[in-house]
Amino acid sequence: MPNRLETQTTTVWKALSLGLLIVAIAAVIIAAVSLTPVAGDVPSTEAAVLQKQLEFILKTNSAFLGFLGIIGALLTWFFKNNLQDAKVVAAQMVREEMDSHIKARVEEEFRYWEMSAKTERVIGQTLVDYYLPGGGAVPEELHLVKQRGFRQVSFCDRAEQIRRSEADVVIVDLQNAKGADGSAQVVTDKGKLTAESEQWAQRQIDTVRAVTGNGKVLVVYVRGTVAHLNSAELQQEYVLAANNQVTLVGHAGNGAYVALGARRKQQ
Repeated sequence: MPNRLETQTTTVWKALSLGLLIVAIAAVIIAAVSLTPVAGDVPSTEAAVLQKQLEFILKTNSAFLGFLGIIGALLTWFFKNNLQDAKVVAAQMVREEMDSHIKARVEEEFRYWEMSAKTERVIGQTLVDYYLPGGGAVPEELHLVKQRGFRQVSFCDRAEQIRRSEADVVIVDLQNAKGADGSAQVVTDKGKLTAESEQWAQRQIDTVRAVTGNGKVLVVYVRGTVAHLNSAELQQEYVLAANNQVTLVGHAGNGAYVALGARRKQQ
């Protein structure tokens, strides 16, 4: 299909051709009606002269009407074809605009899908250990983490289970941990752990650090500020703090990316 420039060029040539054709027809008609009789045919009487003048007027009118008819036919043909060309150009412009818009939208959707697919692929390859110190009933948060789509989420109630694991991300659930009497191990005061709870939390975190190798990501789940997480010795380690279910699931997913980067760094 011709492009827009070719269509416009064709229209210009048609207009020029039409103009030249009209001029040529007009010249022929003028030449025809302006022919004078030869000398031998000119009558000498006034009646004959008057008759010739009437014939000339009739011939001129007929030629003029014929000229108008030809011009009308040519103009009809020209504008009909020009209208068709205009329709072609308009349709092509609309099609190009739609193609451009659709292409941009498809590329945007593909980029979004590609990013989402990459995220889910990393998470789908990640192993997670969910560690609840002291054991007890499986917390609801474990089911939420499983729904995120990790390759495997294993429940652990002893640190030795983590040592033998090949998990990339370890969740340390301090929030749901219970003491021997069934009371919560973590007690907070104005958003911070009490001194006794802080010491207990530090022991649990350091125990997990001792049994996990380099490149493991720790997600510490507790509704309160653990001062130990801001200590200098943890600055170079992959430790994330989660204070509610939403950040717990989110940090577990983020930890999958961190663990992937750590593995690649070690290779």
